[in-house]
Amino acid sequence: MVNESKLAGYTVYTKGDDQFFINMLDDFLHSRLATLKVFRSIPDTKVSLVEKDGKLFVLKVFTPKEKRNERFLKSFFRGDYYLTLFKQTAMLRERNVTFPNDFHLLAETKIFNFASRFIMIIEYIPGVEMDILAAKGELTDQIKSEVLESVKVLHQHHVIFDDAHKQNFMLSNGKVRVIDLSGKNYSRFRAAKDFIDLERHFGISNFHRGFSYQWVKRKSQFRKKFKVFKGRLIGRSV
Repeated sequence: MVNESKLAGYTVYTKGDDQFFINMLDDFLHSRLATLKVFRSIPDTKVSLVEKDGKLFVLKVFTPKEKRNERFLKSFFRGDYYLTLFKQTAMLRERNVTFPNDFHLLAETKIFNFASRFIMIIEYIPGVEMDILAAKGELTDQIKSEVLESVKVLHQHHVIFDDAHKQNFMLSNGKVRVIDLSGKNYSRFRAAKDFIDLERHFGISNFHRGFSYQWVKRKSQFRKKFKVFKGRLIGRSV
C-alpha cells in the first residue's frame, strides 16, 4: 500500500506508514544524514551513498533545469514517471518480485501534477555491474540467461525497463539484480525495445521476435539512416 503524507512542503510517498524513512528524509532536509560517498554530482542530479542507524541507502536528488514549461505541460498528459515507478516497485514487492532494487521513499515538490524537485531513498545493492564483468570476460551464458529471465518477469507484471544496458544490472551475492527502471507505462513496443537493448548490449538473442520487435527494429534503423542522410545534407549546405 502506498501512503501519502506531507513534510516540509514535500509530498511524501512511502509503502505504508514507514516512519523510519520519513525520519531519514527529515534528517536529510536538516543536514543530519551521513554521506559516505558521492556517486554522481551534476547540476540537476546528485546521487550519494548515505547511512542511517548502521544501514546503507542510495539517496538521489533530481532537480530538472531544462524545458520546465514543456515538462509542466507534459505533466498533465504523461503523469509522474517517478511516482509510477514507486507504485510499480511496491506492486512487485507485494508479488514477491524482489530482484529490482527497492524504492523506499519518494518526496516531491508539486504544483498540480508537475514536480520540480524529487528526493528518492533507494535500496543500496553491493555488487558488480555487468559492464565490469564483461570487461573481465566473466559475463557467462548463465548470467545472460538470468538477465533475460528478469526482463521477461518484469514484462509479465507489465513493467518495462526502457534502458536495459549493462550498467543497470548488478551481480550481487551470486544473483542478478536490476536497478534504474524507467517508470514508463507498459506497451508491447516498449517491451520490444527492452529485448532489442538486450540484443545490442548483451548479445542475447534467444527470444521471440514478433511484430512489435520487427516494427521497433525497423523504426530504429530508419531513424539512424535518416540522421546520417540529414547530416550529409547539412554538410553539403555548409
